[in-house]
Parts: sequence; structure tokens; C-alpha cells
Amino acid sequence: MVTNMSQPHYCGTGIDDFHTNYKYFHGYFSLIVCILGTIANTLNIIVLTRREMRSPTNAILTGLAVADLAVMLEYIPYTVHDYILSARLPREEQLSYSWACFIKFHSVFPQVLHTISIWLTVTLAVWRYIAVSYPQRNRIWCGMRTTLITIATAYVVCVLVVSPWLYLVTAIAKFLETLDASGKTIASVPLSQYILDYNRQDEVTMQVMSSTTPDVSWPIPSDSANGTAVSLLSLTTVIPLTTLSTGVTTSSSLGERNVTVYKLYHSALALHDRQFRNATFLIYSVLIKLIPCFALTILSVRLIGALLEAKRRRKILACHAANDMQPIVNGKVVTPTQPKSCKLLEKEKQTDRTTRMLLAVLLLFLVTEFPQGIMGLLNVLLGDAFFLQCYLKLSDLMDILALINSSINFILYCSMSRQFRSTFALLFRPRWLDKWLPLSQHDGEGRVGGSGGLGGYGGYGRQRLLHTDAVSKSMAIDLGLTTQVTNV
Repeated sequence: MVTNMSQPHYCGTGIDDFHTNYKYFHGYFSLIVCILGTIANTLNIIVLTRREMRSPTNAILTGLAVADLAVMLEYIPYTVHDYILSARLPREEQLSYSWACFIKFHSVFPQVLHTISIWLTVTLAVWRYIAVSYPQRNRIWCGMRTTLITIATAYVVCVLVVSPWLYLVTAIAKFLETLDASGKTIASVPLSQYILDYNRQDEVTMQVMSSTTPDVSWPIPSDSANGTAVSLLSLTTVIPLTTLSTGVTTSSSLGERNVTVYKLYHSALALHDRQFRNATFLIYSVLIKLIPCFALTILSVRLIGALLEAKRRRKILACHAANDMQPIVNGKVVTPTQPKSCKLLEKEKQTDRTTRMLLAVLLLFLVTEFPQGIMGLLNVLLGDAFFLQCYLKLSDLMDILALINSSINFILYCSMSRQFRSTFALLFRPRWLDKWLPLSQHDGEGRVGGSGGLGGYGGYGRQRLLHTDAVSKSMAIDLGLTTQVTNV
């Protein structure tokens, strides 16, 4: 008698259709994103580590770029092997022992680096909030030494917290698979002793629970009977087992053959301890995903509020300054010919650019991380039925979103930071173009023409322009009223 247990149905056929259609494009799409992301993050590191770009904020962005670059480089061999070359390789090469070792590494390394990126993003939001809300204490609380210690702490703590859980929850297991003439797997039998012992124990338990002794006892695909294996950013699995049996499958039809393969499977500890596996998912969903999402959302809302309040204060101070400092000629008050709001308008544009950049970072972060955190939490609450029906089907989509988020910062910096664009042009612009480009608009007193960009120019109040060379057109301004929010 075969024991069956119905499982709840969480996701419709639309999810299955999406997974089936998208998986053929995921390999090529993710490879393109990884190559472009590798180039972009390399450029970020080169530009942000220049002498004129050194600042606490840019140090955090450099640490972020290093982590994202490592994720891109590690994901390239994974996507090439599992998505692009997989159909062309024989089954024993697809799931060789050496590849299983790489998948074991792949299940830990990128997740640790992505966790570092997430918490560095939160650190960046904290630094921005302090710069706007407490400008007098910004250099004390967020100095370069403090920033470097914070970055190093993020790397060390994330490695120590995340790595043990992900490492202990999985193990490399040996399987015997039966393939038909076309190479399709028709049966998969575990050969690793700890899985056989667990299956035997599970069978005995089911026989005791059954009212009659079954002729053939099959282990129920319970919470721990599915061949899961953690894989990169979305905790995807390798391949669920189609058949679990303590016997050995033999070829019964012409053209069938048996091959030995190696897969990432639940470890012995994870098989026997459901609470341990739940704790792993809770760490993943809550500590790595949801808490940073909530923290960054709260910080960003407060930061935007602080920016708007600073904007309101600047308007009031600018109006008072304009009224109190009108020039007097021959005993008469003379109205300045230049509109008094000219410099204020430039400062407001700069603030708006900072706000837009903050919103872009927040939106990208939430779109990428928040759904993964919610789905990871649902894995704990709803069990493996949700994990197999929904989570795995969307794992490729969550992976590509995370990869895009890790590679798009270069576009944000170029579009919203004048200093970054100027330094990038200084480093990578061909010299023969200099003769065709217009000269920089420097006057005799060192003032620079033009407007816009983070670290732009203008604004009322006491200000000190940091000197730079004639080619690098943009540096930070230390204002008496407010401190720059970002220094990318």
C-alpha cells in the first residue's frame, strides 16, 4: 500500500508556466548582467578610490562595490554551467563531485557577500541621516576612521553570522540515477548512508502509524524528504528527488543506464532537526532581508523629512539675509539687480537630486529584497509545500533582480553625481578628445561656472570651496548651514 498525503495548493499554473519559459533565458540574461555588473563595479572602485574622491561616504560605496563585484564574478561560472552548458553535458558531468563542491561553496559565499551589501546600504542611510540631522557632529560620528571600522565590522560579522548556518544546513550527497535513452532522469536513489538511515527510520514510523501493514512502504515527501539545496541569493534548491527508495534501481528497458551523481542535500542535522532548518530560514528572511528593509525605509523617510526641513530653513534664512543685507548707496536702499533666489534655487536643485538618488536606492532595495524576505518567512510558516510550489518557481526571478540591483549603482552615480562624472572623465577620457572639448569655465578668482550635480556649487550662508585641479570640475562644499548629504 502506498501512503499518500495531500498537500495544500498555494500557487497556480501561471507560476509554473513562467518558470518553464523564463529558465531558458535566465542563463544568458544573468550572464550579460554579471559581465556588465563586473565592469561597472570595477569602474566604481577605480573612481571612488581616487585621492580627490576619498570620503567616508565613498568608502562605504567602495565596500559595497567590492562585495557586489565578488557576487558577479562568482555567479558567472554558476550560470554558465547550470543554465547554458547543462543541456550539452552528460548527466554525470552536470552533477559531478567537483561541481557539487562548487555548489556547496556557492550556497554560502554569494549569500554572505549579498548580506554585506545589504547592511552597507543600511550604513550608508545612517551616515546620510546623521549628516543632515546632526551636521555639527557628522565629522566626529562619521569620520573616516569610524567608517573604515564599520565597514570591516560589517564584513566580519556577516561572515560569522551567516556562514555557519548555511554551511551546516546542507551536505553533498551521493545518488544513483537511472536515465532513459534520451538522457532524462526516470529514477533517483540515494546512496549516502545518512539519507538511507533517515529514510528507513521514516518508513518504520509510517508503518507504525498505519492501521495495516503495507506491502510496499514509501517514505512520505514530508518536510524533510525533498532534496533541497541552498543556492545563492534566493536560497533556491537544486533538483527535488523524483523517487526516494532504499532499494537500488536497475535498468529494465533497452537504452536505460545508471549513473552516479552528487547533489547538495539536507545535512544529517537538518534532516533530523526541523527547528534547525526553520531557524536557518528565519535568519535568512528576518535578519538578512526584512530587518534591513524596515531599517532603510524608516531611515529614508526620516532623511527625506530632514532634507525638506533643511530646505525650509534655508528659504527662511535666505529671505532674512537678503532683507538684512541690502546695499545702501547715497543713503538709499538699493535692490540688487540679480534675483536673490538665484543661488538658493541652485541649492534646491542639488537637494532635489540627492532626494531622487535616495529614493532610487530605496526603491531598488525594496523591490529586490522585501519580496525575498516575505517569501522566506512564508517558507517557515507554510512549510515545504509553499517552498516547492512557489518559492522555487520564482527563484530565478529573485536572483536576476538581486544581480541587477548589485550592478546598477554605476548608472545612479553617473546620472546623479557631478563629481563622479568628472573624475570618471578625467580617468577614462581619451587624451585626443581634449583638443576638441571646450575649456573649463574658470574665472580668475577660481569660481567654476555651471550648476547641478551632487557636490555642486552655490547656496547662501558661509561656504568654503575645496580647491582641486582644473580638470576635476566638482568637489564637496562644506556649508555653514547644512552639510552635504552624499559625497559620491
